[in-house]
Amino acid sequence: MFPPGSRSGYPTGTATWLAFGPPLMPTWKPSSRANKLLDHYRLRGRAYPTPRYWERLFQMLEEEAEKRGKTPPPPPLTYALDHDPTEEERTERLLEQVAWADRNSLLHRIQMFFESMPSSGWTRFEK
Repeated sequence: MFPPGSRSGYPTGTATWLAFGPPLMPTWKPSSRANKLLDHYRLRGRAYPTPRYWERLFQMLEEEAEKRGKTPPPPPLTYALDHDPTEEERTERLLEQVAWADRNSLLHRIQMFFESMPSSGWTRFEK
C-alpha cells in the first residue's frame, strides 16, 4: 500500500516525507555500452579512479549537467560519509556515474576522460 497522499508510491508533502523518509532514487540499469566501457578497464584490473581523478571526473560531469540543465550526477564516495566506503560501494558508485552519463548522452566524455588518465590514476582491484 502506498503512503497517504501518494500517487506513485513516493511520499508527498513535507509531513509525509518526514514520516516515511525521502523517496528512493530509481535504480537505472546501465546500457551494454556503459558496461562494455567499464569492463574494458576492469579486465585490466582497474576498479575506480583515485580520489584526485574521481573528483575531476565528477566536476566535469557536474559542469556538463549544469550546461544542459540536467540533474547532477551522483557524487564520488570520497567524502561526507560516516564510514570508509568498501571497494564494492565505490565500484557501484562508478557504475552509477557511468549510467548517469549514458542516460545524458555523455558516455563519450567519460571514455575520453578514462583514456587520458594515467595508469597511476586508478585504484586496482584487491587480490
